[in-house]
Amino acid sequence: MFITFIDKIKSMNELVWNVTHTINSLHKYCYCEKDRSLLDKVVQCRECRNWFHTKCTSIKDPPTTLFVTNYQFQCHNCNELNVEIFERTAAGWKEICSTSLANLALEAILLDIEADNKELLESKNESLMEKWQPEQYYFNKKDLVPFVDKHWDSICTERARTPTWWATLGSCLYSSKDTFIARNESERSATSDFRLADSNLWHIRPHPAPASALTAKSSTTRISSKLKDISPEANRSLTPTTPSPRSSSPVPLTPNTVPAVFPQGTSANTDHPFNRFGFKYSPCEPSILPLVAYQQSANSLGGCTISIPDKSSYVSVTKDGLTVTTDKGFRMCRANVGVKEGNWFWEARIQNAAGPASDGAHVRLGFARREACLNAPVGYDAYGYAYRDKTGDKMFCSRPEKYGEPFQSGDVIGLYISIPPKNKAKFQSALRRRIPIAYKERFWFEEKDYRPSKEMEALADPYRKEKDDAYEPKTLKGSFITVYKNGVNQGVMFTDLIDFEDFGRLPETILAKRAKKKRKQSKKDHGSSVPRDDFDSVTQHWTDDPPVEDDGTLGYYPAVSVFKGGVVNCNFGPNFQYPPSDQENWKPLGQRYNEYMVEECVWDLVDEVSRSFRQKRS
Repeated sequence: MFITFIDKIKSMNELVWNVTHTINSLHKYCYCEKDRSLLDKVVQCRECRNWFHTKCTSIKDPPTTLFVTNYQFQCHNCNELNVEIFERTAAGWKEICSTSLANLALEAILLDIEADNKELLESKNESLMEKWQPEQYYFNKKDLVPFVDKHWDSICTERARTPTWWATLGSCLYSSKDTFIARNESERSATSDFRLADSNLWHIRPHPAPASALTAKSSTTRISSKLKDISPEANRSLTPTTPSPRSSSPVPLTPNTVPAVFPQGTSANTDHPFNRFGFKYSPCEPSILPLVAYQQSANSLGGCTISIPDKSSYVSVTKDGLTVTTDKGFRMCRANVGVKEGNWFWEARIQNAAGPASDGAHVRLGFARREACLNAPVGYDAYGYAYRDKTGDKMFCSRPEKYGEPFQSGDVIGLYISIPPKNKAKFQSALRRRIPIAYKERFWFEEKDYRPSKEMEALADPYRKEKDDAYEPKTLKGSFITVYKNGVNQGVMFTDLIDFEDFGRLPETILAKRAKKKRKQSKKDHGSSVPRDDFDSVTQHWTDDPPVEDDGTLGYYPAVSVFKGGVVNCNFGPNFQYPPSDQENWKPLGQRYNEYMVEECVWDLVDEVSRSFRQKRS
């Protein structure tokens, strides 16, 4: 069996390919060494560039549409750990249009040839493509839009379905002259009929991976080294383990083990919605309260973890929800619960960070509000405060200031936040407006998320002049953040944090907008008006206005941002490696999750009573 495996790699390495590396002379592909057909769903390895039937791979969520090209795949023959790596990348409009045109062309070919023999579509008969003349088939926007709309989830990865997406599709066809040819080039427009510039369907393939995403060695070198070093033990399936947050000391992860530790494939990112486009999501379940109907469900991962919906889609999280990384530039994730008052502590174990070195993986840690940008590091804007690994600087509004010592792999960083209680004159319940929706066989609450205000964004503008805007944000007097490195207090990092209930001038803007709308409605209805909130309670259509009152989720959240392979393991308690012995009356941040779920139950009861009274009045 071992000899057979080596012979198989050798035979794959000796294949003679065409110029586009889509067809080989022996018509042997994949692990199975069988031919491939235009009707087969296949992926191409970015290293050896061989093609693999998705049914022969271990990819959990492979492409379900033919000719999809927005992915990165590495077969286990080319992987040092003998595991497959698959990742769907964001779909560009050029890729979406190419996939759609190719599928429509194949449908047209099948109708014309009326072939019952599927072998005609295998690569050994690729010469028939010239006879079929795929260049004769042109399609316009009216043909492409229904196809894209039907297969949106499959081909439009991480693409927002905006109201004008069909117009963007037309603009892409018109402007991409290198990829799409119009039937009449002299009258080319977005409504023209188009085909692929290279109409041979056998030539469709993913774009080459960027240099940063590929290893330095070529596929030939990698295969030859595998032949030299391989052993029966190395051919066994690997079962990676996730580092435990309760271990007495961190176990650094080398970059080579990251692919094995973190979930691969689109399932890691598509079995739940993401907080984006002004909306946020939380899991829910049916409630015993008849008017509330649905209640927030407990975290399936258990207690306080990194929030799976509330992270950049480029951040990978282990199955226990406590260890994060990315292969992109700085991306951020937050915990699933924030703090409004009290003294709280959590630890971050640095498993891969270059620290003072200029090159390599990097990490920033801190606290962030809901409005903080997830596709940027903590401390990028006025909604977060961060501690930087490279220099030990503290970061706020992207402005570094000297603070503590740098940190790197193996260090344990403790983060302590203290927020005095607010003096509220009267009790005020959380103002929650959310709709239960079904997504991937689960129920989720959909609700409007908080939006950054112009005034707060201006604070991070390096060219901002004080006289240009006299706005001064409200602060939480007496609040502060302190950081510990391996148990050593680095000093107070920030004091008088910006109030998490400061929305800039958004409340005034929204009130003025609603007043104007109400006046128009009054004139239209001759004095009769229907009260409206963030969404129409009859049609359940959201308005454009973001929330400007506490819905129960305001506060400061533990936040982690990672860069190019940085790995952080979060420990939210109750057991810490270096608890803050110089602080008093503090709680592990994991305890806050239990408090939050109790608060949710209280708000459910309040809402139930409130809705009951409203029903009686009506």
